Amino acid sequence: MTKYIFILIALFIGGFLSIQGSINAHLSSYLKHPLQASLTNFLVGTVILIILNMILKPGLPSGAELRGIPWYLYLGGAIGAMFVTSVVLLIPRIGVATMLAASIAGQLIIASVIDHFGYFNVSEHPFTLSRA
Repeated sequence: MTKYIFILIALFIGGFLSIQGSINAHLSSYLKHPLQASLTNFLVGTVILIILNMILKPGLPSGAELRGIPWYLYLGGAIGAMFVTSVVLLIPRIGVATMLAASIAGQLIIASVIDHFGYFNVSEHPFTLSRA
């Protein structure tokens, strides 16, 4: 039962991507450049995360902990910036549904490869026709 609740939460959160993309694309029409909309998006997110960290007090990682992290694990932020910026640029040109459908297709293809081979320390889940 818990698995289905998590799936519903993921579905709900996924719906917010359509809202976020639409808002960011509209935001860019008020600014001089689409990158400013992406920057604004990340600044607001950063402020919210700072507030949450102040409230929940998880502490900050030490310098040694940060230096011990493999370099490629820091690419998540770059990928996030690339995604948000591409949404801002593409939604006005191809629409929300087309942008997100193509994005979801790309996610599913790469997710299947990651699952199949167990990349990034993810448990292996071999690709089969039933999983497809």
